[in-house]
Amino acid sequence: MSSPSPVPTDSSDPDAGGELLPAIARAAILEALSGKPPKGKLPEVAGYLAQSRAVFVTLRDKKGELRGCIGSVEPKASDLIAETRESAKLAASGDPLCEPVKDSRELKKLSIEVSVLGPLERVESIIELDPEIYGVVLTATKTGNRGVMLPNEPGLNTVDKQLAAIRRKAGLRPDERLRIERFRVETFTEAE
Repeated sequence: MSSPSPVPTDSSDPDAGGELLPAIARAAILEALSGKPPKGKLPEVAGYLAQSRAVFVTLRDKKGELRGCIGSVEPKASDLIAETRESAKLAASGDPLCEPVKDSRELKKLSIEVSVLGPLERVESIIELDPEIYGVVLTATKTGNRGVMLPNEPGLNTVDKQLAAIRRKAGLRPDERLRIERFRVETFTEAE
């Protein structure tokens, strides 16, 4: 196994930083796979990267097939660097819908996307949804069971398809009363 790749550290622009997140995610996965700390140091936790926001990390193979996607709709860490690192490790090893990433050779063949979530907004009517713009959270009002879908998911180009996919994924019954929330994302992908 190769040693973890260096982590980019240029975060001097207070409005920049999001573009560093995919490399931070990759370094965290390599660290988990190898058991070795990353080469270099993590970027300074400042500006954009200092925000406490929820993220999803998505791994895809060269054909665009999902290899892992883990995140949360509420931040669990104090900053975007820590949030991204934890979600990345889980996306590579803990997505129950995908096989774990085996080694650094396999990871080299995967693309990494980090979606930084905006605040959740309560929705009164599905007319307020658009699967190309908004991710959606459905929460069963009685049980609290919850399902999440990011925006722009392949094949989910209508509100009905997006909601049906969330219900199916989360095991929500068609007759359950639901609270609907939407969110926007800032998406950062690795440069080719």
